[in-house]
Amino acid sequence: MRLVRLGALISVLMLGSACSATISGQATPRATPVDIATLNTGAIVTEPTDYELRFASFHAQRIRLIEGRRLLNILVHPIDFLPSVTKSSYTKIFADVDEMTGTGGLSPEFKDVVSANDLVVGVSATRTNGSIRNLESMFVGILEFGTVANAEAAAAAMYSIGVTRSDPRQPVMIPNYPGAHGSATNSNVNAFQSHGRFVIITAIQEEPRIDQNATTEKIKAALDKQIAALDTFQAIASDDLLDLPVDQDGMVRRTMDKSPAGDPYGMGFHNEDFGIFLPSGILHYERNALDTRKAFDKAGVDLIGRRYSTVYRTRDVEAAFALQTALARRGKDDTALDPPPGIADAQCVRLAEPDKNRNYNGFCVLVYDRYVAVVMSLTSQLSSTQLADPILQQRAAAQYVILTKSE
Repeated sequence: MRLVRLGALISVLMLGSACSATISGQATPRATPVDIATLNTGAIVTEPTDYELRFASFHAQRIRLIEGRRLLNILVHPIDFLPSVTKSSYTKIFADVDEMTGTGGLSPEFKDVVSANDLVVGVSATRTNGSIRNLESMFVGILEFGTVANAEAAAAAMYSIGVTRSDPRQPVMIPNYPGAHGSATNSNVNAFQSHGRFVIITAIQEEPRIDQNATTEKIKAALDKQIAALDTFQAIASDDLLDLPVDQDGMVRRTMDKSPAGDPYGMGFHNEDFGIFLPSGILHYERNALDTRKAFDKAGVDLIGRRYSTVYRTRDVEAAFALQTALARRGKDDTALDPPPGIADAQCVRLAEPDKNRNYNGFCVLVYDRYVAVVMSLTSQLSSTQLADPILQQRAAAQYVILTKSE
């Protein structure tokens, strides 16, 4: 691929100024020039659109989701405590109990307790080893409540629900955390630790049987790291959240917004993951957490914007191409898709399994200058032999144009 890019660049140099009027993409030492006038973007908006908070309903909850996105940036990563859980699962940001207990969230049995104690916002993430027979998984979460007393009461009540239900759990001690409200079954250990106005939730499952002593040590390590992170977190009152900049450095403006053709993911106003993220926050949505975190560090990723696409800011164009390679890396059952015509450097992938959070199974990774964009497509009706997804190609082309106009 490097030789192809080099050959294309030499050809452009030989042509000289005769082609300068038609090439409108930005040429860099590693990028194949793109003529944006020839790209097929369909009906998708190709002008950068400002990021605006939209409140069709549930205004208070949607404002609190700003705090939730900030919390996700400091939520610990399961992979740091259970190295086997390399497969991504559900990541949630929620400001009410219905969203909290949706697919991939907390059990509905906790609804009344959380509501009664004035939930402000919460975040959670799960990762697994992908095995059905010998499942290993870890759930991590943070709930923010109105007061310290609310958090303490919620932690105690959530623990009580577990140890008194029809299939009761046995109390267990978490080393160095006598107030962690830990309990266990033969295959699961969990804990509810209050810390100021927050409740830290940690659960590890291993089938068919768990090593309880080893698992409580892992939960202790997770609590150590999560509490240290919370101690650096400056919570912001709900009334002040709208005073925060909504789009630092115009990163979300570089992403795709909803087009006249309609909402490309069927999200409606369930857009809790729209906004600005740090690398630690967006990592909860990524497929290969360990490798991707290393790629973020190596590429100097410092800020991410997310809307109907995700845009990462790297150190420079060389770092951007390195990150593209990492983000487009295929799993053993994934396959390559054709890039959009006219963007030779794009890398596109069809996933063997749809993403848990957005239900896409196709995506393209693009590079423009120091920016890397990931554009997704919903599960399509393509046959296994088809290598081109026209909808995905149009979205990728539109995203490229947006990046060229976002300077």
